[in-house]
Amino acid sequence: MVPRGLRRHRKLHFPLLSDFEPKGAVARAYGAYRPIDGTTERALFVIDEQGLIYWSYLSPVGVNPGADGILEALESLSKRRVA
Repeated sequence: MVPRGLRRHRKLHFPLLSDFEPKGAVARAYGAYRPIDGTTERALFVIDEQGLIYWSYLSPVGVNPGADGILEALESLSKRRVA
């Protein structure tokens, strides 16, 4: 998990996951690990309350995926919960 200080600083009201040790374990589970060079793709995932991947996006390492897609997914997921 990402430290609470970062979540508080960014005013995020949902948990974040950071893949640290063992190296790449989470990235491997989500198909984003690059064993050739020991890094990961630029991967974003929104996981719903049941633990299912609600939205995902993989972009090349050198490309910043931006936040628009993930923000739209979170808004959509939030509306789904209200309905």
